[in-house]
Amino acid sequence: MALALAEEFNGELISADSRQVYIGNDLETGKDKDIIGNIKIWLLDVVKADEDFSVSQWRKLAHEAIKDILSRDKLPIVVGGSGLYIKALVQNLPDVDIPQDEKLRNSNKSVSELFDYLKSIDLAKAESLNNSDRNNPRRLVRAIEIAQCPSPKLGEGLRVRYLQIGLTAPKQYLEEKIRKRVIKRGLDPSFVQKEINIMKKQLVWFKKQPDIVWFDIMEPCLEKLKSLIKP
Repeated sequence: MALALAEEFNGELISADSRQVYIGNDLETGKDKDIIGNIKIWLLDVVKADEDFSVSQWRKLAHEAIKDILSRDKLPIVVGGSGLYIKALVQNLPDVDIPQDEKLRNSNKSVSELFDYLKSIDLAKAESLNNSDRNNPRRLVRAIEIAQCPSPKLGEGLRVRYLQIGLTAPKQYLEEKIRKRVIKRGLDPSFVQKEINIMKKQLVWFKKQPDIVWFDIMEPCLEKLKSLIKP
């Protein structure tokens, strides 16, 4: 769909996928370089597999790409399933620019120790966490890093309007598409369930986000999408 819109409106694509930023694993991460053709796509293969890469870094590169595309009177089309990347772009979240605390990340503290420490510095945040977050050391560490930052500054935004488009279909249809894709790409069959799980998480995430215009791909929707984009 993004390719069709790029061809119609002289656009270029920007990948918002947290796995596609890494060099390699093209098939597993669904980079689809074989179908992109002459349409330029940004932010594929930007870092090595063993390098750290944050939402803040992606947003900075996305801003640069959007500015470049607009400067050439083209349409930037951001595509991808990493919800936090999209949210950080359109809502300009300040927390993503808070740096990591490497000492804390390398401390090997237990979940209970992390939670107790979070309570000691931000009781309200600690009490607001659900059971899943309370038992997730990565999320607890990030909550501590944010709590330790006295006044996070709002990241630099872009003076542009965003149209957020969500595409959906019956889950059974999507699961079958995933199975066929895995077989066609010659990937390990166990990859099917991993992809299905990712798909379900994406649907849950994006259904909770505001201002998304949803379309069912089982119905003709390309012309409707074009009408939304036309000035």
